[in-house]
Amino acid sequence: MPSTFCKTVWNGIHIQPDGYVRLCSIGSNSVPELDMQRARDSEGNLMNVLTHEVHEMINSDKHKEVRKLNVENPKEWSPHCVCCENREKIVRRNDIDSSRRQSLMFHVRTPGLNEFTLKDNMEPDGTVNWGPGSLDIRFGNLCNQKCIMCGPHFSNLWYEEWAEFYKTDNIGFINDKIKIVRDPVKNKFVDPEEFKWHENPKWWDKFEQMSQTLSHIYITGGEPMVTPSHDEMLDRLISNGSAGRITLEYDTNLSAINSRILERWPQFRKVIVRVSMDGTGEQYELIRFGGKWEKFVENVRRLKEFTEQFPNIKMESISSCVQLSTIYEIEKSENFCKEIGVPFHIRFLEGPEFFSLNHIPKEYKLELIEYYKTVPGTKPLLIIKYLLNNLDYKIKEGAMYRCKEFMDFLDKSRGTDWKTVLPNTYNLVTRIIS
Repeated sequence: MPSTFCKTVWNGIHIQPDGYVRLCSIGSNSVPELDMQRARDSEGNLMNVLTHEVHEMINSDKHKEVRKLNVENPKEWSPHCVCCENREKIVRRNDIDSSRRQSLMFHVRTPGLNEFTLKDNMEPDGTVNWGPGSLDIRFGNLCNQKCIMCGPHFSNLWYEEWAEFYKTDNIGFINDKIKIVRDPVKNKFVDPEEFKWHENPKWWDKFEQMSQTLSHIYITGGEPMVTPSHDEMLDRLISNGSAGRITLEYDTNLSAINSRILERWPQFRKVIVRVSMDGTGEQYELIRFGGKWEKFVENVRRLKEFTEQFPNIKMESISSCVQLSTIYEIEKSENFCKEIGVPFHIRFLEGPEFFSLNHIPKEYKLELIEYYKTVPGTKPLLIIKYLLNNLDYKIKEGAMYRCKEFMDFLDKSRGTDWKTVLPNTYNLVTRIIS
């Protein structure tokens, strides 16, 4: 078994849309005792970019815990890392569908520091004394889509429907009660102050400090192409001389192309872009509500043409989340990517639970396995492996009832018709709950 060493926990900082710090962007274990959604300091306080220093953020309780495990049991997976653990069971190393851990091994460059020197310089409690080499950042929750599998923490367009469906004004993660408040004059929910942290000068002072050691920045959202602070970050990196050694990595819905950002990319060491797409045509427009398929296709072609002019800029892939709403759309998505000449990448959705394939009964997982044995393309084998790996997953009681209830609610709220647009998914869900 290879080492589970991961650069994220050794020299990375992850900042959530609300400014709070987390161990990793894809840590998905929902066991309450693991406290996955937040990093804490030595006194148990939640870490935030406005309240904690850079040195503290890179030495959170969870960073130190996983580092110590890497040293003491280098082949053992931490329960914090179950997402990459599961991914590496079904993909080959260096594959386009490799885990986040494997991907960062190539993107993060910290001179003089590697798996062996990092461990040699760690203090007994897991503390390290260097600056971050990797920054994983979301500049608030500003977005121009409200995807059915998303929510208000990552898209400000979700406020109204979230409050109506879930009957709550709380949009925070575990142990963090961030609330949305309605403006009495405009009768609309307004952005909580927590999502404006990147407008604070304190943040930019800390960013200037981080930029001295960074070699990699991963930006998503919200939607990074519509966020003004993203523009400012690129300007700062160019003006302080850091851009030439930094790799920028993106996940974007590409519903908009920001020309100011494109103009700056050639000045960076490398730019890697992954484009998010779930379904094609009317399926895309229902799942990624607010997005228009024809505009998306136009933007993909435009970005592809742009990247072909610069050897340091690459559209790495078009990516889809495998979940209930897309499970019968993967073949069409891969065919689209082949036609346009961009690699196709898949991820497996963990939440919300009522969209996750983990929470369908075993007999229906076996049915999907048989279905995918007949589907051509490069991804069916990965999906089959994933389903086999999760055949006996502990199912959330009532998840499929909740799925139907949720989709029916969105139809009424948005004027959509999931029964017609996603007939196979509708048939699967109704058979499960019948």
